[in-house]
Amino acid sequence: VESPAKARTIGALLGGAFVVESSVGHIRELPRRADEIPAAYKGEGWARLGVDVDTGFNRNVGGSVYSIAVQPDGKILLGGPFTAVDGTSHGHIARLNADGTLDPGFNQNVGNSVESIVVQADGKILLGGDFEDVNGTSHEHIARLNADGTLDPSFNPSVDGVVYSLVVQTDGKILLGGAFGTVDSTPRGNIARLNADGTLDPGFNPGADSDVYSVAVQADGKILLGGFFGTVGGAAPSYIARLEADGTPDLGFIPQVAFIVISIAVKA
Repeated sequence: VESPAKARTIGALLGGAFVVESSVGHIRELPRRADEIPAAYKGEGWARLGVDVDTGFNRNVGGSVYSIAVQPDGKILLGGPFTAVDGTSHGHIARLNADGTLDPGFNQNVGNSVESIVVQADGKILLGGDFEDVNGTSHEHIARLNADGTLDPSFNPSVDGVVYSLVVQTDGKILLGGAFGTVDSTPRGNIARLNADGTLDPGFNPGADSDVYSVAVQADGKILLGGFFGTVGGAAPSYIARLEADGTPDLGFIPQVAFIVISIAVKA
């Protein structure tokens, strides 16, 4: 996944002697050689690729897709730096029907790249990214849409930098990670938590010393962070960390990671 925002951050940290054009992830766990393909699949037409691609699902998106979320009705939300889908103008967000066709009734215009999309239990749609407006209305790096795609005017926190990751906790509170220093003008170092109504949670302030690219919540409520940071909450778990539910560092969680963590998922 190519990310210009992450590339800019990495370039700034490396200094003027380096030119960073993109930050690229890779698909892992695919067969590397023909003899690694299970015998049951060697005769399939897709076997040489190592993965069965759904050839009936073929949309033409005019740019990278950074985030995908599936709504309860099976419709598929896409976010990224793209400006068109199948030749139809779509400003950094679009929705597909369950069969992959474009949903013409969903056409919001987000001012810049959408990095994270999350669907809440009530069907409302949270957006995080590098934008400062939605449909011409000021929304600094975070916004919420109603289930029908219209803007939710009651939700308008202000974040002063890119929001890369959003997660909704079971209690409805919203975790955000990114490259920011304040939320609603209150200092927050790249990680913050909002109440369900969008107001800042004043009791949660662990603070990471650099970008947080991914946030995930475990079943026990503990919070996993991945990114480009060297310390979180004063502790020094480089690139990956775990917080207690109240935001204090889990000092018993100290895996050794050699470089940036872009994405974290918790296995069910």
